[in-house]
Formats: sequence, structure tokens, C-alpha cells
Amino acid sequence: MKKSLLALAAMGAFASVAQAQSSVTVYGVIDEGYTGGNSRAATSGATGVTKKTNNGITGGNESTNRFGIRGVEDLGGGMTAFFTYETGLASDSDGTSTSLFGNGATRQAFVGLKKNGIGQVALGTQNTVVYDAILATAATGVNNITGSLVDNMSTKGIGTSAITSGTANSTGYETRIGNTIGLKSDKFAGFNVRATLTASSTNTTQTTTGGASTGSGGANNVTGTAIGLDYGWQKLFLTANYQSYTAQSNTNAQSTAPILFGSTSTSAGGSSNAFGANVKDVGQYYAATYDFGVLKGFVQYLTRKATSQSQTSAYSNFSAQQIGVRSFITPQLEGWIAGSMGKYQSMQAVTGGVVTYTPGQSNLTAMQVGANYFLSKRTNLYAIYGQTASSNVALTNGANTTSANVNNYALGVRHTF
Repeated sequence: MKKSLLALAAMGAFASVAQAQSSVTVYGVIDEGYTGGNSRAATSGATGVTKKTNNGITGGNESTNRFGIRGVEDLGGGMTAFFTYETGLASDSDGTSTSLFGNGATRQAFVGLKKNGIGQVALGTQNTVVYDAILATAATGVNNITGSLVDNMSTKGIGTSAITSGTANSTGYETRIGNTIGLKSDKFAGFNVRATLTASSTNTTQTTTGGASTGSGGANNVTGTAIGLDYGWQKLFLTANYQSYTAQSNTNAQSTAPILFGSTSTSAGGSSNAFGANVKDVGQYYAATYDFGVLKGFVQYLTRKATSQSQTSAYSNFSAQQIGVRSFITPQLEGWIAGSMGKYQSMQAVTGGVVTYTPGQSNLTAMQVGANYFLSKRTNLYAIYGQTASSNVALTNGANTTSANVNNYALGVRHTF
């Protein structure tokens, strides 16, 4: 009897240890508020000026609504296994969606191993090197209201159809990428390294009449590498990042328009984990933060270049710099302000392999001011105002010049769980 009781006690102890060594956490964000704003796109000539005014209740204003599950298992010897699955929440559903996750956005989905004192490796859909650095160094907190050229170019609640010349959503960087191996080192002497490798390739042999010259068959290969270096010393943080992604379409498909990674068209920038098309997409990001005690200062610089892989003489450029501060005015009240300037040049026109027109560069400006009032660690009220403008420029040969001005605001409540 005693042996049976001892065996049961031992089994219970082992079960308790195993349970303590594994954990699964459910987390997420629900953010809803009143948003509004105005946009003005000026086109010289007969088409005149297009003005829009929008307002209403929207979700994901300060933080994109999401639902996630993450888990960690202790494998012993300083080794752990981990996973994350995160998807967007359809908080703005009109009732026609049949899914809680009606916006269809898989944000992150990866599994990996970590060794204490060395670092970790993860495989799957995950943040890009640049996006991870921006999340750590943005004075605005990477919200979804206009007003930052570096870390976000959304215009929540007012649409983007009237926004031209480089002020489309998230033109500056790609946020997430699939089919990726990610490496993150532990910190050594204040330094840590982050790197990714992306690969997804398809090669098709075309045996019917016409072959690859018609755009069928050939290679459709997606590859990419990225590296980031961080350094922290007392109240100073520095980061330098470089990433390059290539989507090599059929090189004979001269008419294939280059599309940025994360985009579904040539006019919008990266904001999801979608692959690009017929493009070499190169980005760099440098930033510094310093905590002065009463406030924290931020300096950021970003550049991105997209080159057509079927017409390498054609490319588009984007660059921006931003300064900002963020501070707790009281233990419950936090505020921030940021201002940025940038330039954007759209893709050149190419005919017969020759550049026939190069658009001028748009001069871009933006600013944002905002505040959080924390009711608890997980719940806050927010108020955000931002504005963005682009100068007159002719995007195509002989076309009218265009410019755009946008202002955007939001009042709401955010809960994290």
C-alpha cells in the first residue's frame, strides 16, 4: 500500500514539474475609437482638386487589433522550444464575415529553439529585421494614424485614394515576411545581432509554343537576407539594419510591373507578409534613442529602393528622417510629438529597355502629436492627431502635377490582454 502511495506521489510530482516547465499564453489587443480627417489631392489642369472628409468608429487606431497564442517549453540544459501564432482581429466587421479573424491577416506564425547564453533560431512568418528595430525606436509607438514618414504612413478611417506621391501606406518598409529563418543572438558586451534568410523558389519548364518569351515558364524565385546590429549602453540605444529581398520573375516578361514586398500593387508600400514581384527591394534603417529621465529622445533614418528585375534601369526611391520625444507627464499621462521629412521618386518610364521619363522627387513632410491616459496597466484612453503632405510633381511624362495633404485624428480606448 505504501509503495502504491509513494508511486502515485512520485507521478504527481513529475506531472507538476512537467507542467511548470511548459506554458502557453493567450494575448491580444482590442482598440476601438472615433476617427476622422480630411484629404486633399490637387491635380493641375482640368481635373482640379479632390477633397474627402471621413469620420466614424474604427478599430486598430493606436494598435492593430490582434489575437495570438505563444508557448514555451523547457527542454533542459538551458534549451527551450517556443512558438507564436498571431492573427489580425476583424473588429470592424459589418456582420457579413463568417470568421472572428475576418481580415484574413496572419501576422506571425513561427516555431523555434533557444539556448541561454547563445541565442535563438525561428522558422516561419515573422517580423523583418527593420520592423523589429522600428518597434523599439519609434517615438509614435507605430500607431495607425498619419503623421510619421518613417515608422508608419497609414491614414486610419479616411482611406488613401487621394494620397499620392509617396504617401501611400507604409511605403518605407516591409513589416513581416514568410518562408523565413530568423536568428537572434543574446547580448554580448552591449551588442546583439539579428538576421534572417528568406527562400521560396519555383522553376517551371514551358514546353508549349511560345515558351518563356511569352511570360510562361522560367523562374519565379523569392530570396532575401537581412541583418541588424543593436547596441545598448546605460540610457543610450543604437541600431543599424539592412535587408534585401528579390522576387525574380521571368526575365523576358518586360511588361511585368515591379511590386514591393508586402504590397498588392505598384502604388502602395509594404505592410503585410506578401511577396513582391519582379523586384529587388532593398531597405536600410538607422536609429538612436536616449532616455534623459524626464523624457526619451528619438532619431530615425530610413531608406528604401525598389528596382525592376526585368528592366534594371527602372527604380523607385524613398527616404525619410524623423525626430521625436516621448514622456510620462504624470504617472498616468503619457505624451509624444514627432516630426519628419522625406523624399519619394516613383518608377521611371521605360520603353524598349530605355528610360524615357524620370519623375521628379516629391518632398514629403509629416508631424504627429498624441497622448495616452492609463486607467490600468492594460487599459488606456488615447488622443492622436497627425498630418502629412507631399509636394507637386508630375508622375508620368506630360501628365498634370499632383500634390496631397492629409490630416487625421483618433479618440478611443485600447485594452491589451
